[in-house]
Amino acid sequence: MKKFAPSCFLIAAAIIFLPYVACASPAPSRSAQPAAATERNASVPDQKKDWDLLAGKLRSDGIAPAFIDNVFSRLDTSPTLVPMGTKIKELYSNHFLPKPKKHAATPFETELGIPGPWFKGVVTAQNAQVCKDFLLDHADAFALAEIESGIPQEIAVALLFVETRLGTYLGKDNAFLMLASMSVTRDPSMLKSYLDDLPGAYEHLEWIRGKMMLKADWAYDELKALLEYCHANAIDPLAINGSIYGAIGLCQFMPSNIAKRGMDGNKDGRIDLFNVSDAVASLSNYLRKSGWQTDSTLDKKIKVLRSYNAMDIYARTILALAETILRLE
Repeated sequence: MKKFAPSCFLIAAAIIFLPYVACASPAPSRSAQPAAATERNASVPDQKKDWDLLAGKLRSDGIAPAFIDNVFSRLDTSPTLVPMGTKIKELYSNHFLPKPKKHAATPFETELGIPGPWFKGVVTAQNAQVCKDFLLDHADAFALAEIESGIPQEIAVALLFVETRLGTYLGKDNAFLMLASMSVTRDPSMLKSYLDDLPGAYEHLEWIRGKMMLKADWAYDELKALLEYCHANAIDPLAINGSIYGAIGLCQFMPSNIAKRGMDGNKDGRIDLFNVSDAVASLSNYLRKSGWQTDSTLDKKIKVLRSYNAMDIYARTILALAETILRLE
């Protein structure tokens, strides 16, 4: 699902491919406290005023006051600059800094028929076998999702592998804290430590300011969607970890996509994206609604996958891993 169109990849990462780069009931792998995302945040002063203003806006926008009060009363950390700083650095670099050299195709890419670049270390026979074993372990979930959506099982499992390594890495950052922090980070003066690293940044402050406002508004909408879903399902927002941009679950949905494209794969009456059946059904439904056709051209398939995560390398990696899975004996 779209993360600032690539969460995503979980789009933040400790596994090898994450640097390239929804909500559900708490799982054991989710920590109850927000993770400290970076050393840069250590110098950020306490900004309780920002939290108070944000809580007030959420109440005025219809989120249950008692629920909001409970969440914010337990939030014992200042807003972090990490999500906005990282996003502005990415946007600025893509817009103003030199582009990388054109990728030269490798023999393996030519053989597979999926030109690169791919995320380093992802498209391997070993990883393809891990995906194939996962398919066998969850055969019913993948089969039902393919019947209902038309999305090939190898595409679905490859996407899950790229996003969260089949659910073994769900993110280190609290989704609520990331989205809340991004929604209150609206002025370039707050990002000095990031702008100092970007050549010519201070000559483009108005451009940066405009991008920050857009992304802050986006984050606020996602924050509302997350809180609405958590309140409706009696879920603690402070117990859900995800990506640096608030994407959560095995399939890394942004919260606003739960209602629009989430699916109850196991038919238990709720959408839990930390459940394999629901995650597979949801990502498959997302790709179906984005226009996936199995007989489409490579370019059209890349376009559909880029609706999930905007990076070209993301889409090509999924297609290459899926093809490798198909070629296993």
